[in-house]
Amino acid sequence: MFAVPVRRVFSILVTYFLLLFPQFASAHDLKQIKSVIEIKDDEWSALVNIEAWALYPEAGKHVPPEEAEVYAGKIWAETLDANDFAVMKKTASTYLKDCLQLSLGEKSLDYEVIFERFENATPIWEYTEKGQAVFQVKLSGKFPNNAKGPLLLKWEDYQDEPLALQVATWNGSAEKQTAVMRIESKKTEQIALIDATSTGGSTAKNSSLLTWIIAGFEHILPKGLDHILFILGLFLLQPNMRALLWQSTAFTVAHSITLGMVVMGWCHVSSSIVEPAIAISIVYVAAENLWVKELKPWRVGLIFCLGLLHGMGFASVMQELDIPAGSVMKPLLGFNLGVEFGQVMVLIAAFIVTFPFLKKPIYPKIRLVGSLMIALTGLYWTVERIAGW
Repeated sequence: MFAVPVRRVFSILVTYFLLLFPQFASAHDLKQIKSVIEIKDDEWSALVNIEAWALYPEAGKHVPPEEAEVYAGKIWAETLDANDFAVMKKTASTYLKDCLQLSLGEKSLDYEVIFERFENATPIWEYTEKGQAVFQVKLSGKFPNNAKGPLLLKWEDYQDEPLALQVATWNGSAEKQTAVMRIESKKTEQIALIDATSTGGSTAKNSSLLTWIIAGFEHILPKGLDHILFILGLFLLQPNMRALLWQSTAFTVAHSITLGMVVMGWCHVSSSIVEPAIAISIVYVAAENLWVKELKPWRVGLIFCLGLLHGMGFASVMQELDIPAGSVMKPLLGFNLGVEFGQVMVLIAAFIVTFPFLKKPIYPKIRLVGSLMIALTGLYWTVERIAGW
């Protein structure tokens, strides 16, 4: 084994986990913001889904327990009472009025916030794939007489979370047209063209390929730390172009296959299985670097299998938009390209950082420490995702 001082390695690892701890501690900072807008004749309506815990006050008596098997899931939702619902309705109404603003041309459009799921004493809940309760709100509004022009949507989330948006319109022959898009916080996007003065009806704006490329890129940089560490694990074994080409090609082909299959609806595997499996794949690749010194043919085959898992993880991001079958190819191509660009940037950065040391005796020590860091992080994620922390 390499002659690396134990104290130095321990110090590096402790520092590493202290730097990463804020990320581990913020497992519930993200909230699902997803909306489906339907435009027909002179009116529009939208269904907005938000994870329910995001609307519950931190000082409330029924704050979701961190130690629960599923954070803010069915068990938690059943503890809420009428007072809780009243607070959550008020929070949701204020939040949406602040964050989601529609305008036709230069004229702002007002809308009504409706809580259809809360008309009965026992609300109707939906749940994410991970089991978290979803708070669904309906928005409803009308266009002015003889409305004509671009329909603009401005999204301004408190925590700068993007809006996953699906827009459905009907043209003059009553054919439904659907577009999907992703709107960044503090951005204004044209989502449709309205023409109530003719039989042309409304037309949804075409989904942007660039938007999907950006979404795929962002899923790697900066949001995909687990995928970044997997790529770095591949890099550390043998950082030369030939070895990386074999590994990256196998990984790319594999994740493209399962990404397409899941998005097209041909297969489905629960995230409760996929996410821990991805973490285990990170542990394996990094740990293998500790005893394997060069690329072996069987490792390429193994990476292909692991790529199938990561493709399912990529697909979970795209599925949040409920992409219709007729609009799937452009988002699929764009997201895949974005993921590849992100992976290439990770490899370029790794080459830049390690280039001065690649031909020097210290590189095996760098590989040892780096692989240990990645393996331990993957191990932490494995336990975290299985336990549902």
